[in-house]
Amino acid sequence: MFVFNGFFCKCTRLSYRISLIISAQVDKPLLHVYSFQKDQVHLKIICPEKIVALAVSNRGVFCAGGTDNGKIYIWEISTGILCKVFDAHYKRISVIKFSNDDSVLISGSEDAGVNVWLLTNLLDDSVDESPSPYYTWSEHSLPITDIWCGIGSFNTTRVLTSSLDHTCKLWDLATGCLLTTFIFPAAITCLIADPAERMFFGGGNDNLIYQIYLYTKQENRGYSMTNSREEVIAVGGTASIVDVCEIASSKDNRKGNLFKGHSSSVTSLALSYDATLLLSGSQDGTLIIWDIMSKQMIKNFSHYKGPIVNLFTFIKPPDLGLSTNNLSNKITIQPIQLFQRNTTQNSEQKDNFENVNIILNDNTKEMELFEYNFTGQAITSLELYDLHKAKQTLLQLQSDNNASTFQTQISSLQSELLRVHNQYQCIKGLNDELYQELLTDFIAKRRENKN
Repeated sequence: MFVFNGFFCKCTRLSYRISLIISAQVDKPLLHVYSFQKDQVHLKIICPEKIVALAVSNRGVFCAGGTDNGKIYIWEISTGILCKVFDAHYKRISVIKFSNDDSVLISGSEDAGVNVWLLTNLLDDSVDESPSPYYTWSEHSLPITDIWCGIGSFNTTRVLTSSLDHTCKLWDLATGCLLTTFIFPAAITCLIADPAERMFFGGGNDNLIYQIYLYTKQENRGYSMTNSREEVIAVGGTASIVDVCEIASSKDNRKGNLFKGHSSSVTSLALSYDATLLLSGSQDGTLIIWDIMSKQMIKNFSHYKGPIVNLFTFIKPPDLGLSTNNLSNKITIQPIQLFQRNTTQNSEQKDNFENVNIILNDNTKEMELFEYNFTGQAITSLELYDLHKAKQTLLQLQSDNNASTFQTQISSLQSELLRVHNQYQCIKGLNDELYQELLTDFIAKRRENKN
């Protein structure tokens, strides 16, 4: 266990790839930044307003914060530049989430609305007017409590939203359509779903955790016994309503869809890497680890002094728990600057931001393994080779200051670009010829079959 010494925070966000934890203080417009390499505060950032909702992009590039008056601030972490500040909602921001591919930012508010923002529109400096949401979901009737984004790109992602109106709604991000509404006997305050999206869990203010299956088995009866089989179908769909109140009415919990053990409202949920264990935190500071299959409580931690506002599970990064000697040789703290409090910059500040330090650590194998274990999409060896080659080229250019060397480098790069372009045109021509031959052969065979 790794403990950070700090103050009570309202919301915390963890960036796995830059090994930083950012927490917003509950009573001050202040952010505390922690590093895995020490237990003290790494950086204190003063914000223009008190931050009540916080999110860090999955790649660790941007940090978004929501305020009490409905504003959203977006900063670039490595430079501290305030990229955008805009009015997103009429009331307090309750939750902010980035999609898995960091293409959209989803915000929920106490005005019962959920807005989906395209990150490209928010970061467009040429647009001066206030941005408009890509989607506005207003089907909830009470404040939004949590948002969960599925794994995948924009076209394949599903989104879950929960509200104090006792409902959870499942959305299709590609179309913005409502898929299913789940009605609960209590207000759902937090959400989590397994990576395969087979089920999701909702923590309620009635001290219970509900497990909802998104797929069910349906028997398909044929004309004979050999054709009889079970098919897996999706639950709900086409804006249908699913009532899960009967789960709570089962006193002996025979359906096995309830987790009972908390004595106060459930505030946060997390799943283990293999989705076999469920972690839940409550308002009274109790942390419970559950076995999902048996619904049994494995461990109970009750030594926290305040409510558990966030839970995270992740594979141990290379720089967590290393000794000081090994750490100084292999890992470098990723760049993070003080966040700006306004979008206006003088010329001197702009000049300072033109040269941003990009740290390329020597621990490429460790980071490649961590990236693959965490997302299954590691940086390939070719990409790593390109990064090292670019680094060597940059160092060489910095060491050679005469104009002739630069001109030689430019000529070499132009020749290389021309060679690659010619190869591409050759390959494209071969591909077109192959496609035309296959198409001609296919049409000829179709004509023979018709005759």
